[in-house]
Amino acid sequence: MGEIVRRFGRSAAVVAALALAAGSAAACSSSGSTSGGGGGGAGSGSFKAALKNVHATAQTSNSIEYGDTAQVTKLNGGTTEGESGPFAGLLGVGADQLRGYSELLPEHTGFDYTTGSTAISFGTAPNTVQVLYGTFDPAAIGAKLAAWGYKSSDRGNGVTAWVFEDDHKIDMSKLDPSTGVGPGMTGWLNVVWVSKTSIVYGGATSDLAAAVPAQGKALADDPVVGPLADCLGSPLAAFVITDQKQIQNSKVSAIALGVTGTSASDLRMEICASAPDAAGAQAFATDFTKAVSSGKDLITDEPWSHLMTDPKTSVLGGANHIAQLSAKPTETRAGSLVVGLVEKNDFLGLLGLPTPAARVPAGGTDTETSPTSS
Repeated sequence: MGEIVRRFGRSAAVVAALALAAGSAAACSSSGSTSGGGGGGAGSGSFKAALKNVHATAQTSNSIEYGDTAQVTKLNGGTTEGESGPFAGLLGVGADQLRGYSELLPEHTGFDYTTGSTAISFGTAPNTVQVLYGTFDPAAIGAKLAAWGYKSSDRGNGVTAWVFEDDHKIDMSKLDPSTGVGPGMTGWLNVVWVSKTSIVYGGATSDLAAAVPAQGKALADDPVVGPLADCLGSPLAAFVITDQKQIQNSKVSAIALGVTGTSASDLRMEICASAPDAAGAQAFATDFTKAVSSGKDLITDEPWSHLMTDPKTSVLGGANHIAQLSAKPTETRAGSLVVGLVEKNDFLGLLGLPTPAARVPAGGTDTETSPTSS
């Protein structure tokens, strides 16, 4: 499940990109193409609004990460203040690789994750496409990228495509060996589309043109993603997983996890889990309450009640059989709780299901652990 979230995968993403560079170059995608239009457009303001500008495909819908950058930054008191506060763990969600290099990249690119008001990434590596929405200066950003060796082409509708390696090779000689920073980075910043309202960037084989703008059907209207987004409401951060290879349990058709709140006092963890049938959704609600009240995290061996309290559930029903689950984090860094659940592949235990990424017992081997195990 390491592909699901790039937040914890900066080193993993670098390794994957280096492996890609070592092999033959991938076939060209349309990400650097001058044909077609658009790619800018609206999309900022909320999770559902951000999804309205993304074309619904199997690749874009299987894994989504969203962050309300402006609101999280405001609640956290800035991007460097309050590092131990409840919102610090949500900084950079949706733009994790940019945040990982936030002290090094801006002088070369003219932007970083704090430049946007919202951030969203979708798809799995190496085909991940990421978007910053906000207000940008295309001329200033273009000057930086040109100086760094990127070549430009006009996509129309106020969008300029900047491409470092159009054949999708990674020029390792351009990377600073001490920092790993260089044009194209390790492939994930190979193509950058810049407009006044958005910055879209992608990896070595990302197909930006097939992802944005929405073409026919948007992710907001996708029959699986749309209801999950409605269930989450207006999150500060959200993660959506629809790919069974990532979920690793057929009893969960799709799942969304998020954080909502307007202050530390009303911060809530939200889980919206879609089941194959109504009975499965009801089971999620029952088992979630039981887990929070008396269960334990089988990866950390810590009672769930130490991490969250005040469980609330509602079975929304509908064709997707969604169970809406919520709890109040108890940790100081409350915003990190949901991020940790996704990072550790640890959310299934809260639904009463076996945890595939269970701890390895002393002297034992890797096993699937049941939430009823002692």
